[in-house]
Amino acid sequence: MTIFSTVHVLATALALSTPSPSPTPPPQIVHVVTGDRSDETLGNATRTTYVVSAAQIAKQGYRTVGDALAAVPGVEISNYGPIGANVSYGIRGSSSAQVLVLVDGAPAPGSFSNSVPLGTMTTAGVKRIEVVEGGGSTLYGEGAIGGIINVITDGKNAPSALLQYGTFDDALLRVSGGGFTLERIVANDTYGLPPSADPATGLSNPATRSNSDYEATSARYGLDRRAGAVQISLRASLESDSTGAAGYFPSLSTTSREDDVNQGATLALSHAGAQSLATLQFGGTRQQIAFACLSSDPNCALLDPALSTESRSDLSFRNVVHGDSSRLIYGADFSRGVVRSDDGAGDVTYDALAQAAGYAQENWSTRNAEFYAGLRAERDGSLGGEYSPSVGARFDLGRALTLKANAANAFRAPNASELYFPGYGNPNLVPERARVGDLTLADSAFLGGASIGWFTNDTRNLIVASCIQYCPPTVPPPNQYPVYAPENVAHSLAQGLTLEVHTVPYNGITTSLGVTDLYEAVDLSGNTRLPNDPVFSVDLALDVAGPARGWFAGAGAIVRSVGASGYVDPTQPLFYQPAAYTTVDAHASVRAGTRTLLTFRGYNLGNERYAAVGGYPMPGRTLTVELSSRP
Repeated sequence: MTIFSTVHVLATALALSTPSPSPTPPPQIVHVVTGDRSDETLGNATRTTYVVSAAQIAKQGYRTVGDALAAVPGVEISNYGPIGANVSYGIRGSSSAQVLVLVDGAPAPGSFSNSVPLGTMTTAGVKRIEVVEGGGSTLYGEGAIGGIINVITDGKNAPSALLQYGTFDDALLRVSGGGFTLERIVANDTYGLPPSADPATGLSNPATRSNSDYEATSARYGLDRRAGAVQISLRASLESDSTGAAGYFPSLSTTSREDDVNQGATLALSHAGAQSLATLQFGGTRQQIAFACLSSDPNCALLDPALSTESRSDLSFRNVVHGDSSRLIYGADFSRGVVRSDDGAGDVTYDALAQAAGYAQENWSTRNAEFYAGLRAERDGSLGGEYSPSVGARFDLGRALTLKANAANAFRAPNASELYFPGYGNPNLVPERARVGDLTLADSAFLGGASIGWFTNDTRNLIVASCIQYCPPTVPPPNQYPVYAPENVAHSLAQGLTLEVHTVPYNGITTSLGVTDLYEAVDLSGNTRLPNDPVFSVDLALDVAGPARGWFAGAGAIVRSVGASGYVDPTQPLFYQPAAYTTVDAHASVRAGTRTLLTFRGYNLGNERYAAVGGYPMPGRTLTVELSSRP
């Protein structure tokens, strides 16, 4: 099934309540806090902003943050097998290293080493996810070339529970209430693989993926209190994951295990003046990734267990001052952390990282327009300093038509893995520097809202992984694998278009269409396509709302078609070559009681075994049944 045939056949029938762009805010989301690092209405946000609400997460059954972001226009998500596996992500042709992931406004665990686990980060206790696309270095600093993902958790969740069971003995239990959210997931993930021969040995691999079981325990806590004139917000989270890591297909390891622990906490103190809001925020994270396998395993390359640990602390101050027709945002950010890596082959590194920055942004408005200009000065330890300016404007053209424009200089310092990881790091890397911009035309009165946008990302000194030994298509010697190392390339360019259209409800039925055309994503130094950047992706969906009373609560379906990268570089590893695929997901809910829903879900109903990352095909058709209580 091609992308265009999918659109032609299903355009009149399929859509669901997908994440809504800033011109068409969903009714349950009125304000956002990420784009300007302060409270503003979603419709007035100048920077391109999308929101995935808790209601959308519950309706579509998104269990991880990576799942919830897949349908956001401009966001690229590549899965590595089923629940519990890694997820490759980017925004507008950027890599995951160029996307800043926040949890409640503070950097997520793994930010220093580019190991933020969106593929396992639970949506339990999540109030909403805000995605700001385009350069965010002025307000947030390095690592925000492609944009910002801010996972905002709930401090006032009502009592609820969810129980789910599905294919591959996949079971989930989630309970919430009183600010607490607890979740437990177990799955054997034993699904079939197509027969294949290992190029290193010539032997045929088993037809099922072995040692792929997964279990995870997550806990979140939120507290919002007022002490006199000070608003106190406390958030804390702990996620522990254990999974069989079978290595790169078709070379399967039957003994590899990975155990991850991600911890984080933030404390924000806010004081509102007559025309200002000052906030002091403390944050801390810790991530530990342990990997081990038996030396008797022919596909185990470790002599001893490997362990990577990252600890980080953050302090930020910001003040938002309101005038009659202006708003000034200024503040300072400080981060300190250490990253220790033991590669399991006897090499150990221990490195300290630091960031310090000050920023200011002025917003001013006229009758039919709003403008902003900002500047950030940041120092990243021995990697040097950077000035990051940005400008933007929003013009109200009348009759619900709005034009938005943004331009910025953004940058990214090499992360700890790229600089120092044993056997891989390159200490001679220099920071990436990018010029990014976008234009968006939106009409909130066309059907249920529509927008079309253009974006560009011109990056110098882009950091990419390059093969330096045993490079494909050369067959490596027995028990040897290709060797990669990061390097700066001279110049890269990514440009594309986004389109989103929603319909108004008709007899409880709404549809939507989202299209991203990344027509250019090129390493200009070698004229090759950048990895993990599909040329075309389409999300076409349907949502059917049930009546307020009766047994039928609602249903929906979504078709997602993703094109191939358009170019296959024979020197790149298999996980840089995602194939084109089309998936169909659907759900239907019935009322099993006054406050209880019984939901049936189907994923990848077309049973397409696409290999998105690492050569692993997805599990194929997956079915689940879910029982949930509502507040």
